[in-house]
Amino acid sequence: MNNILLIGRSPEWLSDFEKASKLFEEYSVMAIGGNCLYEDYIDFLATYHERDILLYQPKRRLKKLNTDYKVIHHEKRENVDIIIPYKPPSGSSALLGSLASIKLGYDKIVLCGCPLEGKNEKKSSYSIFWKGWKANFEEVKDKVRSMSGWTKELLGEPTGQWISQY
Repeated sequence: MNNILLIGRSPEWLSDFEKASKLFEEYSVMAIGGNCLYEDYIDFLATYHERDILLYQPKRRLKKLNTDYKVIHHEKRENVDIIIPYKPPSGSSALLGSLASIKLGYDKIVLCGCPLEGKNEKKSSYSIFWKGWKANFEEVKDKVRSMSGWTKELLGEPTGQWISQY
């Protein structure tokens, strides 16, 4: 089975990750956005923001963390390895990462710290991204689960039954 944990930036990211990581013997890791606080090996960075691509690698290099990850973005840019074209409405970088994970062949995709609730650092509500998730629901519903928040309400949490299904 091919599993991946997507790690966002919400305050519960660490507790979400700790619970989710116990569900699988093996998994890949994807950082969601350049402000992801996870400080271990990552396989991917998914972001809609070009500045994240430019700033994230030097930040990881300074901390002596791996920088050999693949970058997922919605447009062809320098340093972008995987392109998932933008299709409105946006569902945030978490949806971008989920769609990329499906394209890459992952069977079980778990969101950690991606509740899409509250407001971001610019005081914009994360609820603006709900339309994107609803528009892509049929594509993600069988493969993506979430550990917290609105995305958990929409997609459900990872259960033993879901994990054992192929």
